[in-house]
Amino acid sequence: MGWSDMLEELLDLIPPNLINKDKQSFSLVCRSWNAIVASSYHHAPCLMINQRSKHTWKVYQHQNFFYKDYPELDNNAVIHCSKHGWWLMSDDYEDLFFFNPFDNRTIEIPSPIRTTYSTITFFHPPTSADCFIVGIHSGLYYVDIGSLKHGENEWKSYEKSTKRYIFRESLAPPVLHRGLVYFLGMEGNIATFDITNPTFDITNPSLKIFTRCIKTRRLRFHITEHFLVKPKGEDVIFAVFATHDEREVRVYRLVEKSECFLWEPVEDLGDMVFFVSNTSCFGYTGNAENMANRIYFPRFHGDDLVFYSLKTRKFHTFKGDFSSEKSYGFKRFDFAIWHIPPPTDPQLSEELLEWYPQEDDDDEDDDDTA
Repeated sequence: MGWSDMLEELLDLIPPNLINKDKQSFSLVCRSWNAIVASSYHHAPCLMINQRSKHTWKVYQHQNFFYKDYPELDNNAVIHCSKHGWWLMSDDYEDLFFFNPFDNRTIEIPSPIRTTYSTITFFHPPTSADCFIVGIHSGLYYVDIGSLKHGENEWKSYEKSTKRYIFRESLAPPVLHRGLVYFLGMEGNIATFDITNPTFDITNPSLKIFTRCIKTRRLRFHITEHFLVKPKGEDVIFAVFATHDEREVRVYRLVEKSECFLWEPVEDLGDMVFFVSNTSCFGYTGNAENMANRIYFPRFHGDDLVFYSLKTRKFHTFKGDFSSEKSYGFKRFDFAIWHIPPPTDPQLSEELLEWYPQEDDDDEDDDDTA
């Protein structure tokens, strides 16, 4: 009898009584022991990293890690956004689909025909009738917005002519705020899109672009990382910027002025905590004092996850006494995913897993006969 042959009922009793380091060692014994740790997944943020060379995903949560395999996914599949327990992905052929990483369910959706959007996201769960997807792509003299609502089988595209490079979209996932979709530009500019009234009427355009939202001109051209956060339960939008020259982290609050937006510096997040990446950004009120006023990035110092404290103005790790004002030497995982496992596993009907109603083959035959 090998280690993998132990009764699962006995194995379930072991992880809760282990400290973090021992729990990690437990998960590495064999696949069945790793699955025991994975099954104890909590409804809390976790960082998931695609280890393409090993065809597996490494999952970090509460200073622990374990591995998950997704044989259903192509190794080159790209994740564009993670929300509501689902991933919005594309395969080698750039076909879009939703994937649930905890029950392996998929929802096929139509893909844009003529445009590849550099930034794309969705709002509301894909099983909800309120769900919609938006993407953005900009060129030298234009900005193109694409949208697809639940129940639709074809994308709608809205193009706006602009001045030379007036808006260059960043990788920051857009946010939904007061009925408008907010996009963040490379220089901190803001674009808003009214999904309920998609028109480019001159008197009331759906797409509006706001420039010079950052007062300091030098800062606008030294931002290397862009993140947009609307904390749960809050009626305000925040931006997290990392700058090139000083490798500093700066936080701003978006303030609406007369016919414009401005980013105002934020020195303290209070009891809020942010989790940011290029595929998912979210924030909420921390349940513990040691979680508040922090920003978690997909970065590591050695094998330890890194966070930035607004209280100390330094980077720290969970373990040890490491701290640094700069982010030199960190391992960056720019396309790692922050993900919150759903608290429950709802039983979804096949109808809810369809993006738009499929035509009945029998009805088509009847129509042809008629």
